Amino acid sequence: MDKNQREARRRQEDRALNRGLMWVGGAIVLEFLLLLVNRYYIHFKTSEIDLAIALRTVLQVLRIAGAVAGIAALVWAVLRFRKSEKTGLPLVLALACGALAVCAHITMAFQDSGVRMLFLMVPAWAGLALIYYLYQREFFLGAVASGLSILGLWFVRYGSRFSLETVLTLVGVLVVAAAALWLKKNNGVLKQGESEIRILSKNTSYPLILASCLVGLLVQLAAMALGANLAYYLMFAMVAWLFALLVYYTVKLM
Repeated sequence: MDKNQREARRRQEDRALNRGLMWVGGAIVLEFLLLLVNRYYIHFKTSEIDLAIALRTVLQVLRIAGAVAGIAALVWAVLRFRKSEKTGLPLVLALACGALAVCAHITMAFQDSGVRMLFLMVPAWAGLALIYYLYQREFFLGAVASGLSILGLWFVRYGSRFSLETVLTLVGVLVVAAAALWLKKNNGVLKQGESEIRILSKNTSYPLILASCLVGLLVQLAAMALGANLAYYLMFAMVAWLFALLVYYTVKLM
């Protein structure tokens, strides 16, 4: 590798680090907002009831407006992609708006337990961003599938076995599996017009990604069939599976 190649690689790594840190910064801001919601909406004092009502109105607006804006930004990204234009900004907007909508919905639907779960889920989102930009992308797909499964088990535990939230997490795992199969078919490359964007490396272990999806689907279906008590223990099993993936991909880098 000559000097120019090393410099180009360094600039690419710096860009990836800056993007990852941007998501970490967003997660810190969102955690701060959750602290405010927890204090003034979940655990408000009698004298603060007007503020709690105002926050409820804000959450109701965010739940709908965030979802609509996220879908619109996703459509914008698809249109720009078809024109071979950059899709970074619309994708960031779609993820940010979607995150706000999800947080608002979980807060309103699950109240105190939902906010406590979001305190853990938001850093997990930031961790996924760091994995995508700085670590191995095949681990990112497996981690997304496993994370969605853990979230689905949480919904079974604290909500309903056949709620909309539970079904959406199942659909999310299926989307990850479909994306992995599509990338396997195209050798990890996404075509944009006449150019190609490499998403996954040529030596990606697709069976392990699909195994993560399959395990996630099976544990969710088992919890939906047998109830909340099983979901509680399966959450720990999926966390163990996620940790095993982390160890495997870390060793793989050595």
